Amino acid sequence: MDLHNALSLAVPLVYSSEGCETTAYLDRLATVPVYTIGHGSTVVDGKPVCQGMTCTQAQADEWAMADLEATATEVVRLVHVPISDAQCAACTSLAYNIGVGAFARSSVLEALNARLYFKAADRFLAYDHAGGHEVRGLLARRARERTLFLSGTDPAPVIPRHAAQPGYPSPKPRHAPGLSDADKLNQQEIERLNKQMDTEL
Repeated sequence: MDLHNALSLAVPLVYSSEGCETTAYLDRLATVPVYTIGHGSTVVDGKPVCQGMTCTQAQADEWAMADLEATATEVVRLVHVPISDAQCAACTSLAYNIGVGAFARSSVLEALNARLYFKAADRFLAYDHAGGHEVRGLLARRARERTLFLSGTDPAPVIPRHAAQPGYPSPKPRHAPGLSDADKLNQQEIERLNKQMDTEL
């Protein structure tokens, strides 16, 4: 996984979702209303953003990049399984929005560390509330993050039963507990291909 490339994938998603305000505004959708500036920055140079604060576009970009790099580093620390650049970028966008602490407790991370990649992708959609209310803009953002995550998620490998070798994982049962609908569909495709290969042989 290339952290620099992951950031290059996260930046356009975050910037388009956050927008950019060069004058501090009070984010009333946050659980605790907080002054925000730039691309969603709430802390600058170690100090909370305050009313009346202004910045240039260049400063907003610089602050956001510093925050994104720190967020991506924490995501990599918290994820204990292999992830692709796109998966890291999607998780970084989510963590940047909900906070690293919330990401650490999220069902996205829980599923991801259990290697349930498709379930982790689906769990992005659960984080569409702010201030106790569903927010259409957040749902749209979560959908974009899910799409980015899935773009870096390989389908499960097809392993013919008659050609199994030591070291290859066995396919999970079709209805194994904990699998999302996407996981089940993927497993059904594996079994279909296995039957097809058996027939051809």
